[in-house]
Amino acid sequence: MNSLGQTTQLPNYSCSENNASIQFTLSSSSHSAANPTSNCSLQQCNVNLTNNNNDNCRSSSTPCFDYRTINNISYCAPGILCSILERCDNVTQTCSSNNSICIINSCCSSQAVCLPFLATYMCKTGWFSTGNMTNARYYHTASVLSNGKVLVTGGYGPTSYLNSAELYDPSTGIWTTSGNLTNPRVSHTVSVLSNGKIIVTGGYGPTSYLNSAELYDSSTGIWTTSGNMTNSRYYHTASVLSNGKVLVTGGYNSNSALSSAELYDPSTSIWTTTGNMTNSRYYHTASVLLNGKVLVAGGQSNTALNSAELYDLSTGIWTTSGNMTNPREYHTASVLSNGKVLVTGGYNVGIVLNSAELYDTSTGTWTTTSNMTNVRDFHTASVLSNGKVLVTGGYDGNSGYLNSAELY
Repeated sequence: MNSLGQTTQLPNYSCSENNASIQFTLSSSSHSAANPTSNCSLQQCNVNLTNNNNDNCRSSSTPCFDYRTINNISYCAPGILCSILERCDNVTQTCSSNNSICIINSCCSSQAVCLPFLATYMCKTGWFSTGNMTNARYYHTASVLSNGKVLVTGGYGPTSYLNSAELYDPSTGIWTTSGNLTNPRVSHTVSVLSNGKIIVTGGYGPTSYLNSAELYDSSTGIWTTSGNMTNSRYYHTASVLSNGKVLVTGGYNSNSALSSAELYDPSTSIWTTTGNMTNSRYYHTASVLLNGKVLVAGGQSNTALNSAELYDLSTGIWTTSGNMTNPREYHTASVLSNGKVLVTGGYNVGIVLNSAELYDTSTGTWTTTSNMTNVRDFHTASVLSNGKVLVTGGYDGNSGYLNSAELY
């Protein structure tokens, strides 16, 4: 086999995959995740070894460490001798081989090094349980903060609307309560601003639809009220634009869908109305495109919609774009690395969908792509660092709630 390196101590972690082998050490000597001389030590990953598909590694007691790219994407791998690791290109922060990823937080040197993907195979995370939240909740939000923690806000508990918020620390797996929201709310939106603060908008409270907004300061854990939106709304969308402002679109208020849109300026905490959408809609998606425009697609207005429209932040004007092949609500929309938008699943007049389609920003047209394995709505879709899209969970309208996941 092609050896990628030897350890200077007795190895206690030796694995093979794809006709290659690599050895790691658990010792006091310096390696990619620890250097006593420079007082460098990486945090460990939470790895469930029982889910590791490599039988040679499953019984290993060697820890896995949290390596980070320049974009703060996490890769879990054991400690590796620095002498066998290639240095990244100083300018591009890339590796000469497609079989490695450039990580910037190793303990090898001040220069970024290339982590072999083979090493990450030895620390496959899979799914595993972590600490429970303080409060059971649904229709809540979850946001990744600039410090890496996750903020969960609001939602509905066993008996009431919630104003509570709590923080998850991925390094410990522990939840801690944070300051409470001013207003209990469900079906609201949360946006991470360029200054690191969090803005919560709208939603539904114990007695009414909400137009209120509030800001969370992660450095203090305190919420403060911000200017109110012009319209009360829930089931709306909120998008952080390239100029730092937040665009809120559509939603539902009282007995009707909304076509209105408004902008929040973090520098002044003031809301201003902007151009109305062509269609009233809620349960839609809004995607910030690579060209800075915002694509709104689908949703509901008495029935599921197939229409799509574009917002130009330089003019504040909406223009219609090509229609989707299928009307849909409760769907997802993901901006791919090539600039196209992938829409998946959703619901249309009694039918849960497994169809998917792509929006081409250069032509304004939609084309169908391969169907998902499962029909699903109310699911999630996440663009991964390798460009693939992970779709998880949802509801299939028949057998019930889904725990399945699939990759596009």
